[in-house]
Amino acid sequence: MKSHRKTGWFSLLGLLLILAIVTISPAVAAPILPHTFYGNVTIGSQPAPVNTHITASVTGGGGDLVTTIVGEYGIHDFNTLEVQPSGEDAAITGGAPISFFINGVRAEVREGGKSTWSASYPFASGVDTNLDLRVGGTAPTTVPTTVPTTVPTTVPTTVPSTVPTTVPTTVPTTVPSTVPTTVPTTVPTTVPTTVPTTVPTTVPTTEIPAFPYYISATAGPNGAITPSGSVSVISGADQSFTIVPATGYTIDQILVDGTPVAKTPVYTFNDVAADHTIVASFREGSPEYFTAELGNGWNLFSTPILLGSGYQYLENIFPSSSLGNIDVILGWNGSAWFIPGYHYELAPLHALYVKVDDSATAYLSPSDAITVPPVRSLVKGWNLIGPAPDYQEGGFSARPVEDTLVTAYGDQENPGYLIVISPGVNQPGWSYVRDAMSVDLLPYKGYWVFMENPETLAGFSTTPIF
Repeated sequence: MKSHRKTGWFSLLGLLLILAIVTISPAVAAPILPHTFYGNVTIGSQPAPVNTHITASVTGGGGDLVTTIVGEYGIHDFNTLEVQPSGEDAAITGGAPISFFINGVRAEVREGGKSTWSASYPFASGVDTNLDLRVGGTAPTTVPTTVPTTVPTTVPTTVPSTVPTTVPTTVPTTVPSTVPTTVPTTVPTTVPTTVPTTVPTTVPTTEIPAFPYYISATAGPNGAITPSGSVSVISGADQSFTIVPATGYTIDQILVDGTPVAKTPVYTFNDVAADHTIVASFREGSPEYFTAELGNGWNLFSTPILLGSGYQYLENIFPSSSLGNIDVILGWNGSAWFIPGYHYELAPLHALYVKVDDSATAYLSPSDAITVPPVRSLVKGWNLIGPAPDYQEGGFSARPVEDTLVTAYGDQENPGYLIVISPGVNQPGWSYVRDAMSVDLLPYKGYWVFMENPETLAGFSTTPIF
């Protein structure tokens, strides 16, 4: 996700637009959206280690997660903390205080960019908040400032007053008539009594150094890898590389630390703990993956085909450069909104709302296994679907709505779908009523379908295709 996301991404206008869709049917009530959090997390002033357990508790609900990156949660991955109602009939009141815990210990919270720490944070439906968490406070920054200011001021002031009384009896008869009869009895009695009383009051706090590792990324002729060269990665972080062949070429081989791995347009090193190498080579031929471009603002996004093992997760579909432009991803499960977490699997016939700053590119790598076409159940009420047309002549084409939804038609006594809506968010906007003039459903997009009765939706795509 974005490393510097705006708080309150879900504007009131955007919320009203989406709720306007789902409230067409009185059967669907306005849902309570999750309040999503991301930020830094520290224990005793030090970055919290991987596998730190964070929980949130509020009347009517809560949430929890286990961190996957040192010192943070949800900033550079999909591992955000979602606070939402805990049951089907549960509800959370707006403004209710949320308490946070780190490994079971009550944490203090601070909104990103602010200096004041608090004991809780108010719940707000559908809001994305940058919230830092800490336990253990900060290390002491004061040291004793009192040093001895007294030194001995007494020195010997007495000198010997007794001198020998026996002297030679034969002495010159002429001697000086005046001899000293006084000896010094005064010696310096003033010594420095002032010593420096100012000492450093700031001591360095011990920090766990985050030693970087380096990944050497190179590409052969007729293609590119991004980023390239010697890439510095903080210990415990993830690093993705995007591999793009030139026109008329495809990926021939990817070597990671000298060992071949599956060919994919995006390769990710997870939880980096050593130096690595990645080398990509290319050959003539058609690309073995597809791309989908997402525009500025809201998009509806889907995959028309089953994705390969390890390439079906959102963090693999979007390279790091695109993840940095994504504000939030939102899904609908037939009764409530949800925010996909880390390792969310994108499957055919399903769709997601994706809010993008500027643009983002998705890379879809089909499975090479032999599979049957996809199916999913459609519930009574509103469903958010993605088309799954068959693969023809190097790509996926639009299909008429009545063809796409043929298995969900039902019959005259027990009709299936009644309404189909295409929201005009980076795709053509329209509405369709059953048996009206046909319109096309586009691959990689998403659509609302209202079901009078539950039915099964079947797709047309199957793998392998290469």
